[in-house]
Amino acid sequence: MTDIEITKDKSGNIIKFTVSGHSEFSDGDDIVCSAISSVTFMTLNGLEKVLHIPFGYEKDDGYLFFVLPDDLKNELREQANILLNSMYLFLLDLEEQYKENVNITMLEV
Repeated sequence: MTDIEITKDKSGNIIKFTVSGHSEFSDGDDIVCSAISSVTFMTLNGLEKVLHIPFGYEKDDGYLFFVLPDDLKNELREQANILLNSMYLFLLDLEEQYKENVNITMLEV
C-alpha cells in the first residue's frame, strides 16, 4: 500500500506531501507505483526547473518527502498551486481506481 499524506495551510495551499510504501499492485512492472512516481517527480521538476522555486525534499526507495518554503510570493504561489493541485487530482483518481493500493490522507495546519 502506498500512503500519501498531503498537508495544506489554512488558505488551502498544498505546502508539503509525503509518499511512502509500495502499492504492491503487481510483482513485475507496477503501473500504480510508476504512475505515482511519475506524477510526483513531474510536479517537482515543474516547480524546480520551470518555476525556479527552491524547496526541500528527501527521497529513498519507496519514500518521497517534499516541502515548499513559507515565503512564496503570490504569483509563484498561484503557479505552484496549479502544479500541486493537478498532481493531487491525479493521485485522487489513482486512489479511486486502486483503493487497495493507494491511500491519501489530507491534513491542514
